[in-house]
Amino acid sequence: MVITSENVKELLKCITDVFEENKEELCKYDRAIGDGDHGESMARGGREGYKAVEALEDGASVSDCFKYYSRAMRATIGGAIGPIFSTVVNEIGKAAKESGQINSAEYAAGLKNAAEKVMELGGAVPGDKTLVDALVPAAEAAKEQEEKPLEQTAEAAFNAAYEGVKNTINMQAKMGRSHFLREKSVGHQDAGATSLYLMLRTFAEFVTE
Repeated sequence: MVITSENVKELLKCITDVFEENKEELCKYDRAIGDGDHGESMARGGREGYKAVEALEDGASVSDCFKYYSRAMRATIGGAIGPIFSTVVNEIGKAAKESGQINSAEYAAGLKNAAEKVMELGGAVPGDKTLVDALVPAAEAAKEQEEKPLEQTAEAAFNAAYEGVKNTINMQAKMGRSHFLREKSVGHQDAGATSLYLMLRTFAEFVTE
């Protein structure tokens, strides 16, 4: 399945739902080394994002739907993660602007651009125990599969993101509030990386089902 103007709103609803369904788990991860409100923030951002998308006319473009969803997320998610996560969403949508759809090439390009923009925006690099640790390997995996059907590309991306999330457990945080904990941050899964993984997993499940 390719993402088009006909099914993009349904995809974004699924992403919204997964943040809502996993908000307690995300808060649990965040409580260990952060403010503890990450899950609530992502659920709220998703709800507001989908409200903005629902307000668009039927047949709105893929890029516009992602753009309005990301803008609402940026406006409603607190802290540094709002601009970062909204950048990811926006870049995936921007990749569809020329073709009007998200197929393998667009998805790979969107993730690559998202990774570059997020690292530029927040200053994090792989190994800092952030969302970047899931996003960069996902982008690399998608690039390797960009000539395959979207189902395979999306699956490769979310599997790589999952491995990235697991890798954050043994990392020492170097960014954000959690970096003040130093070695005490080791042993805890990064909440932002987990949210990114959940979104990519939902995308993969949507295009497969």
